[in-house]
Amino acid sequence: MFSLLSLYFAYRRDVVSAERYIAALNKADAPVADDVTPVPAEEQLPLAA
Repeated sequence: MFSLLSLYFAYRRDVVSAERYIAALNKADAPVADDVTPVPAEEQLPLAA
């Protein structure tokens, strides 16, 4: 059981590091903050009867 857990977490570590590496290779044209769409103000929902 321990070996299965260690294999899983080693796999996840490799996947996360690969995702970060690939993301660093793709240079963004514009900052992410410029691509954010504004969200309307939060409104309270009516309580159900």
